Amino acid sequence: RTPHPRSATPTQLHSIDMSSIDLAKLTAAESPEDREAAATAVAKQVTSKNVEALMTKLKAELSNAGKTATNNRAGALCAMRKMMETSPTVAEPFVVADLALILAAAADKMKPVSTEADLTAKALIKALSTEGVGSVLPAILDEGDGKWQVNLLRAELLSTLATSAPKQMGRNLTEVVPVLSGLMWDTKPQVKAAATSAIAVVFACDTNTDIKEFVPQVIECILQPEKVPETVHNLAGCVFVQEVFGSSLALMAPLLKRGLDEPVTATKRNCARIIENMAKLVDDPYEVAAFVPVLLPSLERAKEEVSDPECRNVCGKAHEQLTRTSTKPPVWKRIELTKVLATLEGLTRLPGKIKGLSDTVASHTAALALSMLDLKNLKSADWVATLKPILAHPGFDDADKVIASLLETCAKEVQIEEEKEEADDAEQLCDCQFSLAYGNKVLLNQTKLKLKRGYRYGLCGRNDSGKTSLMRAIANQQVEGFPPATELRTMYVETDVQGELAEVPVLDFVVNHEGLKGLGVTPQMAREKLLSVGFAVDDSTMAPASLTKEVGRLSGGWRMKLALVRAMLLKADILLLDEPTNHLDPGNVKWVIDYLTSLTHVTSIIVSHDIKVLDQVCTHVLQIDQLKLNMFKGNLTEVATKYVPDLMSYFELKATKFTMRFPQPGPLEGISSRGKHIMKMTNITFTYPTAPKPQLTGVTVRVSLSTRAACIGANGAGKSTMIKLLTGELEPDKCSTGEVWKHPNARVAYVAQHAFHHIENHLEKTPNEYVRWRYEHGSDKEGLEKVTSKLTEEEELALSKPVLIDVADDKGVTKTMKAVFKRFTEGRRKIPKSKDQEYEIEWLSGFTSWVTSVKLNLLGFGKLLKQVDEKIAAKATQLVRPLTNKFVENHLNDVGLEPEFASHSRIGALSGGQKVKVVLAAAMWNTPHIIILDEPTNYLDRDSLGAMAEAINLYEGGVVIISHNAQFVDQVCPEVWHLENHTLNLKGSYDWLESANKEAAKVAKQADTYIDGQGNEVEIAKARKKASKSELKKIKKDIAAKRKGGQECYTDEELELAGFLPDV
Repeated sequence: RTPHPRSATPTQLHSIDMSSIDLAKLTAAESPEDREAAATAVAKQVTSKNVEALMTKLKAELSNAGKTATNNRAGALCAMRKMMETSPTVAEPFVVADLALILAAAADKMKPVSTEADLTAKALIKALSTEGVGSVLPAILDEGDGKWQVNLLRAELLSTLATSAPKQMGRNLTEVVPVLSGLMWDTKPQVKAAATSAIAVVFACDTNTDIKEFVPQVIECILQPEKVPETVHNLAGCVFVQEVFGSSLALMAPLLKRGLDEPVTATKRNCARIIENMAKLVDDPYEVAAFVPVLLPSLERAKEEVSDPECRNVCGKAHEQLTRTSTKPPVWKRIELTKVLATLEGLTRLPGKIKGLSDTVASHTAALALSMLDLKNLKSADWVATLKPILAHPGFDDADKVIASLLETCAKEVQIEEEKEEADDAEQLCDCQFSLAYGNKVLLNQTKLKLKRGYRYGLCGRNDSGKTSLMRAIANQQVEGFPPATELRTMYVETDVQGELAEVPVLDFVVNHEGLKGLGVTPQMAREKLLSVGFAVDDSTMAPASLTKEVGRLSGGWRMKLALVRAMLLKADILLLDEPTNHLDPGNVKWVIDYLTSLTHVTSIIVSHDIKVLDQVCTHVLQIDQLKLNMFKGNLTEVATKYVPDLMSYFELKATKFTMRFPQPGPLEGISSRGKHIMKMTNITFTYPTAPKPQLTGVTVRVSLSTRAACIGANGAGKSTMIKLLTGELEPDKCSTGEVWKHPNARVAYVAQHAFHHIENHLEKTPNEYVRWRYEHGSDKEGLEKVTSKLTEEEELALSKPVLIDVADDKGVTKTMKAVFKRFTEGRRKIPKSKDQEYEIEWLSGFTSWVTSVKLNLLGFGKLLKQVDEKIAAKATQLVRPLTNKFVENHLNDVGLEPEFASHSRIGALSGGQKVKVVLAAAMWNTPHIIILDEPTNYLDRDSLGAMAEAINLYEGGVVIISHNAQFVDQVCPEVWHLENHTLNLKGSYDWLESANKEAAKVAKQADTYIDGQGNEVEIAKARKKASKSELKKIKKDIAAKRKGGQECYTDEELELAGFLPDV
């Protein structure tokens, strides 16, 4: 008995040597049984030596048309089937070559022939080597005569291939999907059912789990195109994180093309966004090449013709991304079948013919090799297992050598040579390849990261490119292939402190760190390290930072030092520093630079917007660009000069195509000049609880609509404290004689230094939802947290007691009575001929009355008055700024947050820079008259800073900025508030100061007397006012009476008073 060829040796296969095979019994057999027996006998005689001649005879019999040749055709097909069942590797190349004839025979009018054709085709696909899918698909996908029997068989064969060779079928879905989609519309129910069943199996060949749940909906759209908009809408919510291959695009392209042709704008927008997101995740441009001609023209048309500008913008971005993906450098070069075949022929040193191999076998061998190359499979064992059975034949004994040489040659053709690494002795800490996503956004796709000990890497990229997310992923052990914490100690250095730790003393904060506990760090060790970097022992010396001070009361600069101390004690192998010089004054910036450059055995990855810091610290630059990490040797300037000219554009502070627009404030009652102050602090003193000395002493500032002030000072000087006093988040000392005042109608936007505290409880909302939540009742919910407007328990108790009020009855008679306060109605009116205002109050007994602000302040209602003023000021904007989804989206877009992130992404999935824009936009929703920004530059890239500077220049309200970014401050702020030694020094140009001087001069001018240098009181000679007509009439009457009495009354003074001014 002949062994089964799949397990037989070449010698066993070639042991049967017959010069010819008699087909007489085969072609003469009339019954299926006889035909089976004859075909089996023929198949047993097949060898690699005689198979070609046999197949030539069988092909001729199969081509013999006519009713009289039915047995000939049926016998030939049966023999081919038996050959595939008994000797598949020998027969495969030849049966594959004749597959088109076999398929055509499935529609033969003679039942025996069509039946045998169906069985033979299925036997071929069943026995086919997995890499042979590409060889049989051309015949299966060819429509031919379009007969339904053939179409039914085609659908069944495609389903079988998808089951037996899913990887190989996945590489060919671009051609398969359109064919099966067409068969689903066949008029024959059998074909339609088979195609529908087959396409579900074929779609399963794509392994992308991101779109797996949407596959049934996509299939439904093929038969029910009216479901396209809804399916596209559902897909728009899909989070794409996996690498995208041609198989995924093959599934999606028809749907997306149909969606782009839909008349509904929202459907076009969603299609464009899906295309953009998928194109970003394509690593090899070859994967997307087949879809560019299908999708790019539709995107081109949409970005030019759609009426909605936001949709046009989305389509334009998708068009740009698809173009960029299709033109980027390949990661795997493609090779043609002719090239592989020529290489195979060349290995025999006999051009045009391979010794001992027929052309059919050679072509099939090359096709199998091409399939493995397409799958990027260069494993020698797989090549031998696939190709050696095909090449096994008498006289060809060097198959292993030929396969090895073919693999080596083809590998050189397809592989991209990697850049050579620099030669040094530095220890390699990690070498990994990974992808990274954050929320619904992919940040890095199949990128490599190599780090060496002692190097300092500057991590650069545009805002939202994923710098912070990458470092957090490394610190949290979320990067695939990165060494575990047991092998590599990594520390993420950050200044943000969780709320529950804000009240913990500095020393306890360090000692109780989980990582340090495991290393046996003692309180004494932590104490010594903290003292060495400048922390004081306690607060007795009023030092800006001490071991006993609460962490939440440290300035941003001292928080950074505290974080670095923890890293020192941890003895980390890798330091991850996100903006380490944020909040730092120049002295502390130099300290950080010196510390980092002294670490010769510690690797650092640093994110910073400060060019000088990166130039002085970095040995290498890591650039995030197009979802890849690119590494260059040198500091920032060197890399920008030699390798990446665009790198410096990340750091240039200039206005770009990216713009910001702040909402312009409305008019203020009683404010006719932009130089007149609308906020002020006069002679304010403030002391923190438990602090022995005041933090601020005698501070006086004025803020007007024209203010452009930069508040500067060393870390811990009290800049943020002063701003919190100005905005009402803190109250001055009760013993202070000073005053904090704000125009009752003035609206103020305040963005704190640690800006994210505004949104940390709303990470599940979109920015649009957050703004609408914050202002849903008219006033700013965040604003109600101010100390100066929040009632204490004692104050609430006092307001619940009866007070004496004056109430006028219907006849106008005023009487005094006792009443208990219930609520303010938010009614307010100005008292005629007075600067005071009245507020309407509803009393507990049910009646309402108007009470002056002076009396209400005396009765203890001052904080409630501030709340009422805030609500009335907020409501003043509601008519022109309705709190609708679209209006809020436009507002967020004006502040630099695109609609995609404003309305379609949750806050928790946004980058640091985007979160700052959310906080900024939310604070500015009520069109403030004054904007106060505490370190606004910390999380914004240079594009955003340039746009913000331009927005501030165009803004018609006042601006106060705390920042250590000298370049930004110099550009926008002519005024400087310098806090030093707990007092404030004013420098620069001040409109409010000029206005105050004019006001003082006016008051002095109105005084009656003054004290001279010797202490004498001197009366001021006042200029006479010109007399009115009635006064002149009275004077003339007096003069006439005096004349009648005989008195001389023509003095110069009398004439002047009478209005008769003498000529001079």
